[in-house]
Amino acid sequence: RTFTYANEVEKIHAELFRKALAAMDQYPEMDFYLCPLCGYTVEKEPPDQCPVCKAKKDSFVRVSG
Repeated sequence: RTFTYANEVEKIHAELFRKALAAMDQYPEMDFYLCPLCGYTVEKEPPDQCPVCKAKKDSFVRVSG
């Protein structure tokens, strides 16, 4: 299960990284939300439920970027 979670969230991390690189000068400072169970990361606001591990919204940790 751990490797499955890691594989899924690394796809998300790669996309966030590509997005930031493509617009490095214009990429705004924003909050990111991190699922502490699997590492899923999302911009702006956490989902009601983690799409990878099903953790609830209130378990996400805000990381200022």
